[in-house]
Amino acid sequence: MFIIFSIIVLLIGFLVFINYTKIFAGFGYRTLKPKQEITVEVKPKVEQVDYNSTLRIVNKDGLKLKLTTGRDGELWHDLSTDTFFDTITKEKTIRVVVDNKFIKKNLPINKKDGVSFDNNDFIMEFKGEKTFDVTNNKNYTIKIENVSNHSGKVDISVENT
Repeated sequence: MFIIFSIIVLLIGFLVFINYTKIFAGFGYRTLKPKQEITVEVKPKVEQVDYNSTLRIVNKDGLKLKLTTGRDGELWHDLSTDTFFDTITKEKTIRVVVDNKFIKKNLPINKKDGVSFDNNDFIMEFKGEKTFDVTNNKNYTIKIENVSNHSGKVDISVENT
């Protein structure tokens, strides 16, 4: 009798563990369907001398995401690669060291970058995590839309320090 009871308790414990693992593995992620968007608020702490705002995107399923701020032109600074993407000139800019000095170098966008533009909106397709500097001197919103043909999981947050 004790052996049967022990087996049942172990089986129930195992099933509970499996379900909790599934629940916590997806904790924080949201599923974005095609054409669905998320809006995040950037609220810089301008009362501080040094303030900074960063947008963190974890794109678990490699969705193609369109980032929009509603402004005419944008310079997106990808902190993950220290690359700047300009929605007006449609170029990327990197900083290189020449003779112990930082020099900006403009390069054309290539397919490997996973970057494109829709008017003045920034579109990026990647799998994994990216962090962008979104510091500004006033509050604003960023819309992030799934422009892929499929749904996927993302975790998006803004940190204002």
